[in-house]
Amino acid sequence: MYDVRHIKRIFAVISLNAVLLNTGCTVVQSVPGKVSNPMTGAFTAEVTITNADTESKATLTRYGSDAWCVLFREPQTLSGIQLDFLDDEVKASYKGLEFSVPQSAQAIRTELEDLMNIIDDMSLSPDLNGKTAENKIICEGAIEEGSYTLTFTDAGIPAEFSLPCYGLVIVFDSFTQQAGTPSTETTFSETMPPETAVQTETTAEQAAIPEPIPAEPVAVEETASEIPSESITE
Repeated sequence: MYDVRHIKRIFAVISLNAVLLNTGCTVVQSVPGKVSNPMTGAFTAEVTITNADTESKATLTRYGSDAWCVLFREPQTLSGIQLDFLDDEVKASYKGLEFSVPQSAQAIRTELEDLMNIIDDMSLSPDLNGKTAENKIICEGAIEEGSYTLTFTDAGIPAEFSLPCYGLVIVFDSFTQQAGTPSTETTFSETMPPETAVQTETTAEQAAIPEPIPAEPVAVEETASEIPSESITE
């Protein structure tokens, strides 16, 4: 005869599996294999920033560690304003005119700085460290302000960042990696537009060329034909 306790265990396992299948419960697992971290280098993405009070849309660009740029498209009060983050300094500009960060952008600035610091820290690892659930990779952590979640697709493309303490959600779209850019050594000077670099080299070359020595003036004898007719007396 079979052991009654053994039979009960078998039925218990079968019943638990049936419950999980019927309730559609999501089982969180470790990432199977390694998924490359797409945020180790330079990239650009369209982002929608939603917090407790406002919704903004912008283009987010990472040049390298501690080097970022945000160009707002919406709302109208922020449209065209650009925030440049370099090391611990933040500069605001509109069509090339620099000014202090407007009050309407102060809250978003703080929220974006939290996201940037998190990504800069994550960029030190070549692979994503998270868990999978429903074909997503979920990376969780905590900063001084509170816990956060950074969600990626199963292919490793950033999808959403949330920071509940601010009621903040940032949705990523049109994520594009900038090929051939170093991950943590890039600075704004290294991303200088080509035409500026060419102009700098040309100026240096011009400075190295000695100025030509002016030629000695040559005396020209005046002839009668060159003398104004008014000066000839009869």
